[in-house]
Amino acid sequence: TKIALGEYNWGALDNINGALTQADVLGIFGRESLDLAALWDPPTSAQPGAFAFRMYRNYDGAGKMFGDVSVRATSTVTDSLTIHAAQRSNDNALTLIVINKTTGALTTTLALAGFVPGSSAQVFRYSAANLNAIVPQPNQALTASGFTATYPASSITLFVISSALT
Repeated sequence: TKIALGEYNWGALDNINGALTQADVLGIFGRESLDLAALWDPPTSAQPGAFAFRMYRNYDGAGKMFGDVSVRATSTVTDSLTIHAAQRSNDNALTLIVINKTTGALTTTLALAGFVPGSSAQVFRYSAANLNAIVPQPNQALTASGFTATYPASSITLFVISSALT
């Protein structure tokens, strides 16, 4: 039996809070294998809520996407920092979306298990600092066990980690 959400809208898609919520909701939909969801009254292409979708479906403006195979990801502080993960079946890259829901920067260590990463990850960010674009960031250095990063206030950060085995 397929599962669908006939209509939803948490509102505020015209500001960063709505974008953070939408990005979190999309990650939850993927994690829970929701087959269909219909957003009532979607954002215009220039509104922050649209950038939440782009973080998953076209983060680089050239069609690159978040992974299509859900991977277990957990956060010990989900009220502040949420993480969603998936692996892309076409190139085996691990993709991580980290959402900082707070009004201050947060620094934390992300542990990687069951995946052998390359030496660095591509990083893309949407935040209150620039509501008009997803901004590429400097590559993030990685170790076999993970990495430490800082997430600006009210931000969505995407890491694209190539596998060292491919």
